Amino acid sequence: MKKGHKQRQTLVDRVRQLFKGNRVCRVAFDAMENDDELQMILEDANRMAIDRMGYSDHGHIHSLIVVKNGMQLLKALSKHLKPTIVQEETGNNDDAQLIVMMASYLHDIGMSVHRDEHHVFSVALATPIITRVLKKAYPNETRKQAHLRGHILHAMYSHEKFIDPTTIEAGIVGIADALDMTKGRARIPFEAGSVNIHSASAMSIERVKITSGKNKAVRIEVVMNNASGIFQIQELLEMKIRSAEKLLPYIELVATLAEKEETIIGEQLQIL
Repeated sequence: MKKGHKQRQTLVDRVRQLFKGNRVCRVAFDAMENDDELQMILEDANRMAIDRMGYSDHGHIHSLIVVKNGMQLLKALSKHLKPTIVQEETGNNDDAQLIVMMASYLHDIGMSVHRDEHHVFSVALATPIITRVLKKAYPNETRKQAHLRGHILHAMYSHEKFIDPTTIEAGIVGIADALDMTKGRARIPFEAGSVNIHSASAMSIERVKITSGKNKAVRIEVVMNNASGIFQIQELLEMKIRSAEKLLPYIELVATLAEKEETIIGEQLQIL
C-alpha cells in the first residue's frame, strides 16, 4: 500500500470512529466514500485548486479533516447548545451529526469548477449526490430526506466567510473548514512559489487544538511557530466564528507561540 493511500485510510478510519454509534452517519459516510462520481469530483477539485491555481488542498484529505473538526466541535458544543434541527423539533442529534458530516465532506466540491463562487457550484454538484445518499441512510422517509437535504445544502452554501449561517450546524461547518489551516496544507502552494501573506501566514501554523473550555464551551487553540500566523487566524478563522452569531458566545479562540520560538506576543493572545 502506498504511503499516501495508507495515510488517507488511517484518516478515514479515525473519522469513522467519531460517529461509530450513529447508523445513519455510518451509512452516509460509507456511501460517499464509495461513490465513484463524488471521488472523481474531489480529485478534480484538487486539480483546480493545486495544479491550476496554486491553492492549498481542497480534495479528499481536506474533506476528511473538516469532517473530523466538525464532529469534534459538535460534540463539545452539544453539552451547552442544542443543534438547530433539535431546537426546531424536526430531527434528533443523529440527524444533526449527519448534517455536519455530509456538509463538511461535500462543501468544497465546487472547486472542481472554479474557485470563484465555488460554494454555489458545490450546492449544484452536491444535490443529486445528497439525494441518493440520503435514500440509503433514510429509506422510505421521503419527507425527512428532503428536509435534511435543505439543511446540508445551507451549511455548504454558507461555509464562505461572507455568508452568515442561520443554523448551528452550518456555523459549525464553516468554522470546521477554517480550522484546517496547518502548515501541511499550505506547503504545496508555498513550495511551488506561491509566496504571499496568505501562504506565509499559513506556514506558521503548527497545530490546532479543539478542547472543552474553562470559561466557554469550546476552546480553540492555534499554535504558531511565528507571529505572522495571526493574519491567517484573524482573516479566516476569527471571521467565520464571528459570522456564526449563535456559536460566538460559546467559543474561546487563543493563539500561542510554540516553545523555543522568539516571543513576540507573550505566552498567548486572547482573540475571542
